Amino acid sequence: MVAVPRGSCLKLLAATIVSLTALLVLHQLSYTNTNDFSLPSQPIEVLDQCPPSTLSSIDDSQLDETIPNTIHQIWKTTDVSTYPARASRESWKSMFEPRGYQVKIWTDDDILSLIKSNYSWLLPTYETYDHSIQRADLARLVVIHAEGGIYADLDVHPRSVEATMCLQHLGLQAVFAPTGGAAGLSNHFFMAEKGSDFLMWSLQEAKRRGGSTSKRILLPYLRVFWSTGPLMLTAAYPSAMSGPWSDMLRVDHGTGQMGKS
Repeated sequence: MVAVPRGSCLKLLAATIVSLTALLVLHQLSYTNTNDFSLPSQPIEVLDQCPPSTLSSIDDSQLDETIPNTIHQIWKTTDVSTYPARASRESWKSMFEPRGYQVKIWTDDDILSLIKSNYSWLLPTYETYDHSIQRADLARLVVIHAEGGIYADLDVHPRSVEATMCLQHLGLQAVFAPTGGAAGLSNHFFMAEKGSDFLMWSLQEAKRRGGSTSKRILLPYLRVFWSTGPLMLTAAYPSAMSGPWSDMLRVDHGTGQMGKS
């Protein structure tokens, strides 16, 4: 029998733990290096049609509505005072309702009813998510696809009615806020026409990534981003740009129409 010094055993155990941890991390990070999350080969086009210098001349009475004048927000109940940050609902109402906009709050019950009624093919995916943020991510896409309009997280505060109006009436099917410059699509603020093809494509992509597929990702933050969040939207972008609506999706950057609290 060969005696192994206690110190050597501890070092071996530590090395084994480090190796296993490294393998786990590499496996999880592999989800950001597959075709399911490959950044577009070309930068996502950034809008420049709504510079601040042109916004003061916008006359909303002369604009043809492309994206509906409805701001959608989502929370558990209609009581947004329970939101952990300063909710932006009243800011949107005070700035946009005088210009003829509707500011609408969707509750968990509202979302579930909408999915059951019009998106039943998504219901199993929606109900089996482990994290509430995954359901919220999917819900915002469903809501805007169903009704059209503008989605804003409750911690997104408006700064310019005119900037938002300008983006709405560019004749585009959808406009998203960017992540990391023009590297990807964010889902904290976006707008789209009712029945947007890109949103339907994104919903189908979210369903494909749901269930057991996403559960293989053990890191919660990465799982959410990959299955329903910006990574999923960004991955859907190249396929959308090769479709018949390739000239109708753009990213807005720098117009100052909103701010995170």
